[in-house]
Amino acid sequence: MAAVPSATSGANRGRARGIKRERESLNSLPSDNEVTSETNQNTSRGPATDHSLESATDTPGMAPPLSYRHGRSDAPTPSERAEDTEPLFREVRAIPRMTPPSNNPQEEGSFFQESFKDIAKRLKAFNDALGELQQLGVSHDVQLPELVLVGDQSAGKSSLMSGLAQLDLPRSEGTCTRCPLHIRVSMNPEWSCRVWLRKQYTYAPPSGRNIEESDVTDADPFYPWKRQPTVDIVEFKTMHDNTEIEEVLRWAQIAILNDNKNPALYVPGSGSIACNTPIAQEADRTLAKFSPNIVALEIKGPHLPNLSFYDMPGIFQNPADAKDDYLVSVVTNLSKAYILHPSAIIMCSMPMNSDAENSSTFGLTRKLGASDRTIGVLTKADLLAPAGNFEQWLSIMKGEAHKTGLGYFVTSRPQGKTLEELGKWESAMFIEHGVDTWPSEFHQFSNRCGVEKLKTFLSEKLAEAFASSLPTIKRKVASRLHQLSKDLAALPELPDNIELEVESSLMQFSESCRQGIDEMMRLGGALPRAFGACLLHVKPRFILKDKSDNPVVEISDDESDVPPPRVSTPKRRQVAGQITPSSKRARFDNTNGFTNGHASNLKREETASPSSVTGAAPRARRTRLQPPFAEYSSLGSGPRTLAQVRAEIRGKMQAGTPDVIPPDVYQDMAMQSIKVWEKPMKTFLSATMEQLHEKLITKLNISLERLRKRLIYRETAEYLRQFLLQQLKQTEDLAAILLKQETQRIITFQDDHFIWNRTQEAQELKWFRHNMRYQARFPELTPRTGTWANMSPEQRIQESKEQEKESAKLSPDAFVSEIMVIAYIRGYYRLAANRFMDKMAQLTLGGMLPEIRLRLEFELRSRLGIHGTNPSIAYQRLMEEDTATAARRETLKAEREKFVRALETIQALESNPGLDESMYDTSSASMSFLRRDRDVVMEDSQTTSELASGEA
Repeated sequence: MAAVPSATSGANRGRARGIKRERESLNSLPSDNEVTSETNQNTSRGPATDHSLESATDTPGMAPPLSYRHGRSDAPTPSERAEDTEPLFREVRAIPRMTPPSNNPQEEGSFFQESFKDIAKRLKAFNDALGELQQLGVSHDVQLPELVLVGDQSAGKSSLMSGLAQLDLPRSEGTCTRCPLHIRVSMNPEWSCRVWLRKQYTYAPPSGRNIEESDVTDADPFYPWKRQPTVDIVEFKTMHDNTEIEEVLRWAQIAILNDNKNPALYVPGSGSIACNTPIAQEADRTLAKFSPNIVALEIKGPHLPNLSFYDMPGIFQNPADAKDDYLVSVVTNLSKAYILHPSAIIMCSMPMNSDAENSSTFGLTRKLGASDRTIGVLTKADLLAPAGNFEQWLSIMKGEAHKTGLGYFVTSRPQGKTLEELGKWESAMFIEHGVDTWPSEFHQFSNRCGVEKLKTFLSEKLAEAFASSLPTIKRKVASRLHQLSKDLAALPELPDNIELEVESSLMQFSESCRQGIDEMMRLGGALPRAFGACLLHVKPRFILKDKSDNPVVEISDDESDVPPPRVSTPKRRQVAGQITPSSKRARFDNTNGFTNGHASNLKREETASPSSVTGAAPRARRTRLQPPFAEYSSLGSGPRTLAQVRAEIRGKMQAGTPDVIPPDVYQDMAMQSIKVWEKPMKTFLSATMEQLHEKLITKLNISLERLRKRLIYRETAEYLRQFLLQQLKQTEDLAAILLKQETQRIITFQDDHFIWNRTQEAQELKWFRHNMRYQARFPELTPRTGTWANMSPEQRIQESKEQEKESAKLSPDAFVSEIMVIAYIRGYYRLAANRFMDKMAQLTLGGMLPEIRLRLEFELRSRLGIHGTNPSIAYQRLMEEDTATAARRETLKAEREKFVRALETIQALESNPGLDESMYDTSSASMSFLRRDRDVVMEDSQTTSELASGEA
């Protein structure tokens, strides 16, 4: 039987108790009572058997939490407190009935070694799962445990990060971290590093001014960076040579600071900017100087720790350029945002070559209430002044000043050394105590000195936090996944047969369009007639007056070839068209203003010099056209006087040919009156197309009523509009050619029609001209009511006879030739206007509409993509509700996939918590942990056995 020590020192007893509690924090064995019972059985049976790893959890197949004391005091259990009394401890060890240990120590050692290896593998599994969840980006919805490295600038943070990741990360002169880095390190037989960018913010600086400190607010903490609704993950580069990592990481930071450019431009070895521009030059001209977007690294390799942590830009107070003062708040807010995460474990670095009270970051962690979650890391221990005052640092290490919930570690990472050299340096300084500048007062804290000790602590602490919160994380992930599935279910589902739905809807629409166009071609005469009425309304106007005539009568712009209702007048007048004998002849009412279907009204006007005559009758209003031609009621050139017509004739008359009207007179005056048709013509074509578009949209609403929220409805409506506009443009081009032909020269072979129009115009002009002259000769007579156009043939014969009698009292009219020229122009104008109206009707009803009817279905199907080589994709796309909903559906699908993978990661961890041999590789850090854990378990097991024997 092995001898049992009769006594131990107080230090050994304290160490035993600490080891026991440390063992329990790792939860490698069951609870105290279970251990006691199991130990009694083992000692009686001989060789120990492995304990069940599932006994401490309610979840089948789930690895036990690394600490079942998480969330409560680390005080020992009542059974442990029995050790605190020295006499009891001695009495227990003196019990002679203790069962002898196994006679096969090799077998017992194998058991323990296997248990330690399982624990280390669970650490790796937990940390790998945590890193995977962080990489998936679920931390925006589910709080995950995370390590966050914060500190002031020049606090040795970069050196610490390099040591934790076992990498030579950027430590160049003047180089600093300018965005959060997410570094995930894990064991793997082959070394690799994958770098990607996680972008959730876009850079939107103000235009025309500098960024002010006041722009950075609680509501906008990272101004001018604006948060996006989704996270974009951009692959940057994967490398297998660790000598590339510093260059790649520096270029990745430059890429994330240039938010306005494609990150691929900055990839070393392939990006055009990275290949052609020095990195220092590009780093000095980035769009932004800091970014809240993340550069992420996934580093795998042999002998690497299992860690995942964030490295934040160092906090500073005085930027070199006053224009960058706002960055002080931005960078502080960035660290603040991560510190505030309730599940974050904060690593706060403070250099030992400075005063601890100067640390802005430590003050920030205290102010934000994160001290209990903070690990203090005292860096640059090699720069501690040889004869300096150590008291503040000793007080900190003893927990007397600047207290943190997780204590302090000390590191020393001098510049200019490789990772291997740094490892040897810290070993010589902190373990072997071979560096004279390191005071002996700190030797008592050797177990908290060096990056290797810190890595082991962090790995265990992070895995412990993750294991303890895993049920909550799983519940939140499952809840979020359920909500995402519910949101997707709320969106309209696609029909079972998408192709049939699309084809039947389009066929119904196409057929109804053909019916609508046929109806418009059959019944669409109103608009062409209104267009013709507009052309006749704007025919050329003339003032039938001369200096010798006091009253002035104008063929004015209120005329129309369609007779309107008669207008009442306050003066006595006869019924329009009534003719009386000359002795009792009714005179024209000076307020009369009628239009007719043959010629414009002739109205009483002022003399050639209106100001020379008083009491002249006011000009009557012109008749207003109806929409869509109402705006052209006053269109046309101003009225010409008889004197102006005479001047134009004489100006173009060939010398020596009296009484011969030059053809240019007719040509120029007729063409000038026709040139005003362009605007009414375009209005007619646009109105025709508008009527068609309204009719087809009505058909669309009926045919695709059940698909109005689908993309097919919006796209069909848009492509219909585009096609009709295209057809309208083509029709307008053809109409312009026809109008140009009308304005080239007078041409007609409809002799009878032209002569009839000219005769009608001449009769009416002569009738008005005679009445004008007669009224001027006999002003005491009241003007007769009525117009030539409104008279019946019998009335016109009688009126002509009356005028023949009255002519004997007047001198011959001096403007007979001018009246005949005007009659010619107005007769031809009427013929050309009616002809052009017919041409436009033919162009629309006989050209444009049949063409649209023929091509509409083909055009729509082609533009919708149904005639392509892969119509099934088009069918699927067209049945999306709309662009916004389609984008939301894709976002929800991506989010759901992310959380499905997250839940699978958790379930895989539950079913196989790192016990797969193929996934395991032992790093130096893990072996250190295993060796320590073995000592903990062996001594604690021995103590427990003694207690059991004593109780027996």
